[in-house]
Amino acid sequence: MADGTIITSVTDALAICSNIIESGNNEVVYISPPSLLVLGSQFSIDKKTTMLIQRGGHVRGIADFSYPYIEEMRKGLDIGVDVRHVSQYQGIFMLVGDRRESISSMSIDVKSLSIDTPLVALWSDDSTYAEYLMSTFELVCEQAVPAAQRIEELLKEGPPQV
Repeated sequence: MADGTIITSVTDALAICSNIIESGNNEVVYISPPSLLVLGSQFSIDKKTTMLIQRGGHVRGIADFSYPYIEEMRKGLDIGVDVRHVSQYQGIFMLVGDRRESISSMSIDVKSLSIDTPLVALWSDDSTYAEYLMSTFELVCEQAVPAAQRIEELLKEGPPQV
């Protein structure tokens, strides 16, 4: 793929995320809606994340998650992902591998996210762009709380009343 390729499907975006994680050596970071993390399991993203961590790599993630996604967040914590929660998520996703390769959304509807949801994302192997995304991640990470703390809060509140 050439630098700066526009991606227009969730399927292609998840395949690229999977490839970035698989080729990662040191660190992968992401900001994602929890629904995209659930869809990612269809692309073995959870298995590839586990393999990266077992090879000595680190994975850090940020999501705005609610009660229905507690188990998905626990899965990440259980395999060694440093998962954090940030409130008032506004619908971006990004993933950066080893500060050199990245994918980031330009337009995505997180409220009705499925494998068929249209999106516009940018895949790049430009390390300067990856560093820009890393600085964004670090700014959000400073404001995020550990997922374990958020899970505890959600369990105290209980499931949402319908």
